[in-house]
Amino acid sequence: MTDLQKAKREFFENGYTKIKKVFSKKEIQKILDQINSIKNESLRISNLNMHFTIDGKLNTLHDINKFVKRGFIIKLSKDKKIVSPVENLLGEKSVVRNIEFFFKPKKTGMKSPVHQDNFYWNITNKKALNVWIACAPSNYKNGGVYYYKNSHKNGLVKHQLSHEAGSSQKIPETYLKKIKYKKYYPNLNVGDCIFHHCEVMHGSKKNNSNIDRIGLVISYKGKNSKTDKKKIKNYKNQLRKNL
Repeated sequence: MTDLQKAKREFFENGYTKIKKVFSKKEIQKILDQINSIKNESLRISNLNMHFTIDGKLNTLHDINKFVKRGFIIKLSKDKKIVSPVENLLGEKSVVRNIEFFFKPKKTGMKSPVHQDNFYWNITNKKALNVWIACAPSNYKNGGVYYYKNSHKNGLVKHQLSHEAGSSQKIPETYLKKIKYKKYYPNLNVGDCIFHHCEVMHGSKKNNSNIDRIGLVISYKGKNSKTDKKKIKNYKNQLRKNL
């Protein structure tokens, strides 16, 4: 069994798959260098896609691809080291739908409530995924992402307002207490990637450690995938009414 075959089997069985050492430390440093430049520029223009911790540190930066059109990160999103696994998992050519950065600083990095990405994305054929690129160690201790194994197999579940900055929706606690899925905390080193299905349930805890948890997230969808525009419009309308 090849590495890509193994990744595909794990992805569809568990809802995620981890691939080690996809990017070198030198490449990760190039990511960090460009992100620092983007961050500084965003701070000057008061970017609305930014969210901060209680002590004023940048926690998340969303929709990078909407205001950055060139540079190493854009080039990396088209690199075959990441695109080949993505298209193997999707079963067709892919396009980038979004790029985000999660700084999650030590001591004050914010949690992300449990959710499913496709509740926001509304990809009708579910051919979409996220690639989480570790730019610093990520694990249970520093607020690393966790998954509910196999939870993608039952489709979307009901969400509710989370009132959390950077993640407006969550799966209700009452539902989470009833489910039997096993929680999985990936242990990621710098350069490792985890690919996760658009409907796997996942979240992360606060970073109470002494180590920043830094990650670049690129989401892809199948080239022929469609979005349910009506559902997206209804979601945005409800969000505006309640926030």
